[in-house]
Amino acid sequence: MIAEQMSTPADAQAYTPEARAEDRTSIEDDIQKFLQKGGKVAEVAVGERADPPRKPENNYGRGSI
Repeated sequence: MIAEQMSTPADAQAYTPEARAEDRTSIEDDIQKFLQKGGKVAEVAVGERADPPRKPENNYGRGSI
């Protein structure tokens, strides 16, 4: 079981600084394309959510048998 959880050398290659630099460059390119097409980036305040918290529901015993 422990052997299944261990990473392989291929997995380790994905986390090298060079691989991460490639990912960062790709993401930066995608952001620039998005902005050039008229996209906008909005900063969201810390703690702000799109869906406000809801009151907990008591669904005990309401399901079919």
